[in-house]
Amino acid sequence: MESTMRNIYITCFICLLQLVLIAQNKRQFLEAAEKEYADKNFYGAMIYYNTVLEFDSKDPDILFKAAESARQFNAYSRAAEKYRYLVDTLNDDRHPEASFWLGQMNQKMGNYDEATKYYEMYASEYAGQDTFYTARVKKELASLIYAKSIVSKPKSNVKLEKLGEDINTPSSDIAANIYKDDLYFSSMRFFEAKPEKLPSREVSKIFKKSNNKEAEILPGYVNNRDLLVSNSTITSDGTKIYYTVCNYINGSDINCEIYRSNLDPNGNLSDETRLPDPINLIGSTTTHPHISMDKTTGKEVLFFSSDRAGGSGGLDIWYSLIDPKFGFSQPVNIKEINTYNNEITPFYNISTDFLFFSSEGRESLGGYDIYKAGKTNDAFGSVLSLGIPYNSSYNDIYYFETSDGNAAYLSSNREGSLFLDDYFESCCYDIYKMDLIKIVLDLNALTFDKLTNRVLKKATVILKDKDSGQEIARFRNDDGNDHKFPISEDRNYLIIAERENYYPDTLILSTVGMDKSESITKKMFLSTDMMLLDVFTFAKIGKLPLIGTTVTLIGLTDQSIKDIVEINTLSNEYNFMLDRGKQYKIIATKDGFTEAIDIVDTRPYDKSGLLRRDLYLDKFVLQDLLPISLYFDNDLPDIASRKTTTNSKYGKLAEEYINRKQTYKEKFTKPLAADQRENAENEYEIFFEGDINGGYDKFKLFTNSLKQELEAGNKVELILKGYASPRADSKYNLALGQRRVNSVKNEMIFYGNEELKAYFLSGQLVITDISFGKELAPADVVGSIKDERNSIYNIKAAKERRVEILRASRNL
Repeated sequence: MESTMRNIYITCFICLLQLVLIAQNKRQFLEAAEKEYADKNFYGAMIYYNTVLEFDSKDPDILFKAAESARQFNAYSRAAEKYRYLVDTLNDDRHPEASFWLGQMNQKMGNYDEATKYYEMYASEYAGQDTFYTARVKKELASLIYAKSIVSKPKSNVKLEKLGEDINTPSSDIAANIYKDDLYFSSMRFFEAKPEKLPSREVSKIFKKSNNKEAEILPGYVNNRDLLVSNSTITSDGTKIYYTVCNYINGSDINCEIYRSNLDPNGNLSDETRLPDPINLIGSTTTHPHISMDKTTGKEVLFFSSDRAGGSGGLDIWYSLIDPKFGFSQPVNIKEINTYNNEITPFYNISTDFLFFSSEGRESLGGYDIYKAGKTNDAFGSVLSLGIPYNSSYNDIYYFETSDGNAAYLSSNREGSLFLDDYFESCCYDIYKMDLIKIVLDLNALTFDKLTNRVLKKATVILKDKDSGQEIARFRNDDGNDHKFPISEDRNYLIIAERENYYPDTLILSTVGMDKSESITKKMFLSTDMMLLDVFTFAKIGKLPLIGTTVTLIGLTDQSIKDIVEINTLSNEYNFMLDRGKQYKIIATKDGFTEAIDIVDTRPYDKSGLLRRDLYLDKFVLQDLLPISLYFDNDLPDIASRKTTTNSKYGKLAEEYINRKQTYKEKFTKPLAADQRENAENEYEIFFEGDINGGYDKFKLFTNSLKQELEAGNKVELILKGYASPRADSKYNLALGQRRVNSVKNEMIFYGNEELKAYFLSGQLVITDISFGKELAPADVVGSIKDERNSIYNIKAAKERRVEILRASRNL
């Protein structure tokens, strides 16, 4: 009995001792966890809290702290496990924010339906208890709607891939940028060599990777320190490099400052300088430098992130112009893009004028998303998300685009990135590269009159950035209605069409989300209070459109209004704008036609309208047929006569002359060699058939047209000139030239059944004749009576024996 009791006592003692030891171990782990959590060493706190849970897996306080530690170490799935156990299994209500953070973890992992469920759970059960969480729930639910709307719409012009393990490691690898084909980046694969306390914390160094070489630590003093060195950016001329140097405040919080060193062509650094106030400020962190160029001033501009006073909250994006003489300007907060939360890692593309940055204060897919804002002059426009695949439900930061626009880089802890701890699936950032397919967008704004839907020329189209209101370009087209502009993707534009005497038309164009090249056409319709007058010109005969007419508009009511003269060489349409309540005269003129006149009265009209006038110009075809040359045989008509008159008619003379073609050939070509004779005979064939016969055919057409003119009641004046070859003396040749003119007159007067005789006698047909005889014959025309071959039968002499009908005019 005593032995049994002794054994019981011993057993109880051992159990009590074990309980005491367990309690002591649990307390020790809990104290360690609390210490690490207070120092913001969330990885260490996570390890210790999980060890404490091995003693009691249902302790809600420990579960919550374990979840909080995992969340702040980016171990989203492990944090979600703990929050879910609290919310769904234990139905814990001592930590109401657990449902909010469970929603957040699901959101960051892309589980959007689950995230919505737990955000709504928080809103329904705890809304109003905490204004911070209540506002965040509202914001995140909006983000989830946005995320669900684009998650299935990745951009088609982007191909994303993670860089290999020669760059990425289980630690964070970040801040990739390219200079002269060399890749610069920062890596946290190192630990403090001389830690102030254990365990050693991660530190970062800047790497450089050249083509076909392994990544190497940037040599020199820049990396020879137990601090976080990262975020390098190199000036466009390659002479300076900016970077951040950060130190730990506690287990996770850091304070950063920006430094600058000279950089020689061999990559060696020298003359390190901590940037002065106002860039680095005591009591604030200044980080994520990016150096670019300001187009307006031509100066370098430094973009950076800072939590200094005067911002919108958290880390904001700032910029400072760098004057070669006076240094850094007072930093400017870019209020158009900053929010109450963090905006980090700026990058400015000087080619496209877009500022890229990451933010956790806007609608997103989950964590930090990458956004951009277009810059016009000194103003930034709307902030736009880059969408998928640039962004994920995780954190996407450090966007950088190559100068040619063909590639981009970012850092992300998205799925597929390497874990620092495989069990906790926690940490870290990897570098991703994107191949970009450039898209080309252009705009053609077509202007039309709203009343008639007709092309509206002489309009000016102005292109503005809708978000900033800044003008980008303008173009006036006096000859057409198209106005072409190159435009950019992901911009919001305001298109304004203007024209004198018209009200402007305005359209909005957004290229946000476009990922394919496209030519965009927009039609713009402008209205006016004035009357529109269309004038059309036609030929009176045939009523065919008459192109090339000059139309003059003359104000009759207001003599101070200048005449408007329009010439259209492409069509018969002319467009004018008239004031209402006035009278106008329109006159259409064209060479070879009579002018047409009409009166336009706008007094009866009380609103804008369209008027039309058709003007018919009478064609005077006779002058178009001139000049006509009519040729004569030697000393005809009336051989050896000294009279100036004749009864001969040209038609009979021409027929007889053509019949002598062979005689002329033989007489002139007889002494010529065979080869010369053939050429000469061809020339005579052309002269007799083309010049003599062709001229007579043209004369008959002219006479028929003359008859039509006279029958239409028009008075016609003709000028005829007679010529002779130099075989006879001047007096004789003057009479001969006159007889030749009169033979042509006879042909006209006795045309047909003497149909033109009455017009001639009445004075409706006036023929003025001039005889030059031989006075105008060229010097090389032979006039010797003895040399008949050249003075009669040579074509040069034959061409001098002629009558020319030179001019015809009409008088109404």
